[in-house]
Amino acid sequence: ATAAPGGAAAVRAAARQVLDEAARLDPPLRLDYLALVDPADFTEIGDGFTGEAVLAVAARVGSTRLIDNIPLTFGAAS
Repeated sequence: ATAAPGGAAAVRAAARQVLDEAARLDPPLRLDYLALVDPADFTEIGDGFTGEAVLAVAARVGSTRLIDNIPLTFGAAS
């Protein structure tokens, strides 16, 4: 997927908003981690990053642990 305008900060903010809303549900989602990383070395990307990235999330709902990720492209697609 191509990331929305606003770059990494906008993606983090949008993801955090969805997860915060889910935390208020019953049963609540309990976030283990939310990371926006470079897939080559899994280091957090900065706000001015361009290229391929992965948004990775792990959370718990009750006793179930959920893990997911989505590939994103920041900047012009190559």
